[in-house]
Amino acid sequence: MERDNNACGQLTLVPIARALEGISDACSEQMAEIAQWCVSYLCNPHPELGRTGAVCPWTPPSIKRETFWLVDIDFTGRTEQAVCRDILGLIESFKQHAPQDGNASQFKAIVGVLHGLEDPERVNHFHSLLKPQFLEAGLMLGEFYSLCPKPGLRSDTFNPLRSPVPLLVIREMVELDIAFLADQPQFVEAYLRAHGMRAKVGINAVLHQQSRLCLSPEQVDVLRRIVAS
Repeated sequence: MERDNNACGQLTLVPIARALEGISDACSEQMAEIAQWCVSYLCNPHPELGRTGAVCPWTPPSIKRETFWLVDIDFTGRTEQAVCRDILGLIESFKQHAPQDGNASQFKAIVGVLHGLEDPERVNHFHSLLKPQFLEAGLMLGEFYSLCPKPGLRSDTFNPLRSPVPLLVIREMVELDIAFLADQPQFVEAYLRAHGMRAKVGINAVLHQQSRLCLSPEQVDVLRRIVAS
């Protein structure tokens, strides 16, 4: 029977420990490559990062807690609508996997390994299209690809979101994420809804560090107005 390229079903999450074992029925060549990249790149310091510690400080504890998964997402010959349904389905998958509440839930992560994108920069399109729905669910959606131009939070000359394979990465929204969301009013509103009374704590923490962060004057102004309101 031929595969229905536009069929949508629940995608299979693969624990990173299994992906690190190499290619298998559940793990593609690209997934195995990204699993190794997560360990060698995200879990280690970088001289251009602008701070000490791992490139992604959440990744090492996430792997240690066994709450770090990878999933293959195939774009080949499929409609945009079908692919989007698959990606949005990961919101429910993320929330169903333990831990579902408490501080431990902030260490969950799903790395979507994208296949069949002729132009890696197409990641930007799907990221922009779907990010609002992830934010409404209290989740962050990050985009990685080979020439991603986004600078780091503490160094505007470092591009931390560059990966050998296009990725969409899902994790829980935390209080300090306002630093990444202050440039869009709808993103700020989603952040305020997600964090309620705790939102201003995160905003104040970012403002106290603003001299060390690569925030624009406009972003700082937005944050100050929220705190003052």
